[in-house]
Amino acid sequence: MHSARNMETELLISMLAWFLGSFVCGLCGLGAAIIAMPFMILVLPVQTVTMVSCLTALGLTGAMALQYMKYCRKKTVLWMALGAVPGALTGVQVLQNVSEHVLELGIGVLIIFCVAGMQFFQNRLKIRERTAYSLLTGFLGGLVGTCVTIDGPVVAIYGLLAGWNPQLFLGTTSLFFFLRSIVSCSVQWSAGLYTEQILTYALWCLPLSLLGFYLSVPLLRRINVTFFRSVVKVIIVFAGCLCLYKGLA
Repeated sequence: MHSARNMETELLISMLAWFLGSFVCGLCGLGAAIIAMPFMILVLPVQTVTMVSCLTALGLTGAMALQYMKYCRKKTVLWMALGAVPGALTGVQVLQNVSEHVLELGIGVLIIFCVAGMQFFQNRLKIRERTAYSLLTGFLGGLVGTCVTIDGPVVAIYGLLAGWNPQLFLGTTSLFFFLRSIVSCSVQWSAGLYTEQILTYALWCLPLSLLGFYLSVPLLRRINVTFFRSVVKVIIVFAGCLCLYKGLA
């Protein structure tokens, strides 16, 4: 009975975390896993959280790609997706061989780096999109996305440096995240990392994730996005601190 009660609590927290994360993601273009994972890590092992998040993100990013694909820069996404393949193969090795505490600390650092990096690079530096840059971004996204799911900071910084406007940012990142999720899930599946528990949790989280995203779409034109993103950054930093605290504890 205690085990069943624990599972119910874990499922509830995971579902609510992905609802909140996906709602934020629909308004900002990233943030689903960044917000959801720290709360899930409070009740689940970090490797399980990563697997559940990768599967849930596959459905979410597929919905976002369909919604925003018309704004996508497809050539850039193609090179990034090609780079993600060797990155994912490297990432699954990290996931299998690095300890839970190191992964928790890594997630916390990446989350805080997301906010700090976006603050620092926005409107400061500019680069031209090149094949080499796209391949490198894809490789890093594949590596980070496969072992801890949170590849948003890497891709976001590339988009900011390249000067993508909000629509181009949403379209390009959504399609890349979807393709990267396919690669990551395929590599993880081949490595035998998925269990019945992980599949069950992901199937429960996915509907709440999609609900959060689709509820956010009509609000894009009704809220002060600048103010909202400032609030989200505070939430993200808090989430990163939770991961660091759990990793250190």
